[in-house]
Amino acid sequence: MNAKACEIWEKTWNPELHTTDYALKRIKSAKSAKLTPIKIDETDCYGYFQGSHGKYETWLGHCPCGDFHRSKLPCKHIYRLAIELGILDIEAQHNPDAVLIPKNERASLDDTMDIVEQLSENAQRKLLRIASNIRSTTPIYKNALSAEIEELINSGIVSESTSQKREIKFGSKRQISQFLEKEHIDHDKNTEKAELEKLCMKYAPEKAKEEFGEIIGVTIHKKYSPQNIHYYLHRKYDKESFYDENEKVLKFTQTPLLETDLPEDNITEQLIKRGYYTRK
Repeated sequence: MNAKACEIWEKTWNPELHTTDYALKRIKSAKSAKLTPIKIDETDCYGYFQGSHGKYETWLGHCPCGDFHRSKLPCKHIYRLAIELGILDIEAQHNPDAVLIPKNERASLDDTMDIVEQLSENAQRKLLRIASNIRSTTPIYKNALSAEIEELINSGIVSESTSQKREIKFGSKRQISQFLEKEHIDHDKNTEKAELEKLCMKYAPEKAKEEFGEIIGVTIHKKYSPQNIHYYLHRKYDKESFYDENEKVLKFTQTPLLETDLPEDNITEQLIKRGYYTRK
């Protein structure tokens, strides 16, 4: 516990403030991975947090965010600083990949789709799967390292997670045992699979990576919108399923979304602009 920080906190705020509904909502927000601090100075008791409109230099008694400016009460940034300094005994989520990026640094829809269209079709389909599984609460998507993943990372639209360690994509227990035999590593075939994996990691980690491949955590770079990427690629590649009532026998068919009536929005305008869709 930071004694200096606790002293400042007690002198600045009445303890009863932290039990109100107003405060509890902000404490809940403060625990989010989005509030992972950029920097915490435990000596001078301040921190830097990234918001959608820029970086906030937050002190225990002051924050430049709009919420504090309006209420003059502890905002989510102040509460997160109190958590980081050990004043509040609350567990918070930490994930640098979830930190927001300022709006003025985010790529436009047009620029985003220019990059997407430079990718191979296989890489675009892989990007569709990643974008479909990215959420603010789960910004990391685990995937086997492949040529498509490397293409996406090289394009800059996808980045490898800094918080998720690479893992070996081990095969079946039989395959692991065969690998250990090939590497002349003593083992009992009746041992649990997890124990065989540990032997691989202990005696031949690099060769195991070559043999089985790797699983890495990836995320869409914060300057691009996963939602826009998902909508664009979903409409470009996915199909709509329905039953054809005109058939004598009820038949299940699929029609590409590009052959249906798409919503009139910016995503559809991008598909029209790039020659994939003609409005009916």
